[in-house]
Amino acid sequence: MDLQTLGWNDFFKETFFLYQEKGLHPGRVISRKNNNYVIICEEKLALAKITGKFRYNTQTNKDFPTVGDWVALEMKKQSSHLLIHAVLPRENAFVRKSPISGGRKLKEGVVIGGKTEEQIIASNINTAFIVIGLDNNFEIRRIERYLTLVYHSNINPVIILNKLDLCFSLDDYIKQVKDIAGMVPVHPISAEKGMNMDVFSNYLLPGKTVVFLGSSGVGKSTITNYLLGDEKQKKQSISKSTGKGRHTTTSVELILHHSNGMIIDTPGVRELQLWGDEEILDQSFEDIKQLIYHCKFNNCHHQKEPGCAIQKAIEDNLLSRSRFESYQKQLFELQRLRTKRRDFEKKLNKK
Repeated sequence: MDLQTLGWNDFFKETFFLYQEKGLHPGRVISRKNNNYVIICEEKLALAKITGKFRYNTQTNKDFPTVGDWVALEMKKQSSHLLIHAVLPRENAFVRKSPISGGRKLKEGVVIGGKTEEQIIASNINTAFIVIGLDNNFEIRRIERYLTLVYHSNINPVIILNKLDLCFSLDDYIKQVKDIAGMVPVHPISAEKGMNMDVFSNYLLPGKTVVFLGSSGVGKSTITNYLLGDEKQKKQSISKSTGKGRHTTTSVELILHHSNGMIIDTPGVRELQLWGDEEILDQSFEDIKQLIYHCKFNNCHHQKEPGCAIQKAIEDNLLSRSRFESYQKQLFELQRLRTKRRDFEKKLNKK
């Protein structure tokens, strides 16, 4: 498989020129386990590790190789591992705030605690499929959070409504999604029953990379299995007591598809904290941002001020109160994050 089929393009070619002069080779990260990486390089899979110099010069987790990255590799004849000297600049990456392992608590509905650092899930992606189940796992506010992060990551979003075979009010679900997603494509499917699965042929194209995002139990692994034609991703049953899926994918992996496109399946996300600046809401809440521009006062708090376009839209049933509250929650989260990021960067600069 040549580099172009793996997603290599002029952007990576230009950034690799310096490493090519040093005799290094390009490869793409397929998977990572601790400090070991599986790389596809020169049409074959190989194990790789980062060099000691790379580790010494790397301060934050986001600078380490992740699935989907292109890396500069050294091949040693008498070694079973390739050596990763550098990560090439990323075209994009799906990121979130690092999850919290302990000390979690809520403030005004926002999860607080843990390190203020971004976690890169996967990189160099063309399409992000936000997978939602048309069952008791359906949650419109969760879609809003995914859209915010996908837009921030500079990736094209597509919403997949899975488990169509279990749904008896499809039009209502589609309306709810379109009300908050604008022009984002929405595709109802059933991976279990093979319904409408041909939609993926529009996105799985040679050299293109797609990622499946969503909570545990929405059917990401079932979709991946269908598209691959085998049980590549292990499935587990849905818990009868909770209706929620057990984690089926335990790590991020890039999988080659017979279309010469690439699939990245990700573990179910339990904690989806935002990462970015307040401006990332401009796309995911474009309707609200446009209304704010029409408020009478620039410093309107959108409560009881005269001439508030937000409150008028709510009164006229043009905007749901729950959507506006979702916007406020995300805005508060990002404002708080800005302060914590500034403190974190100060600590780094002192080292």
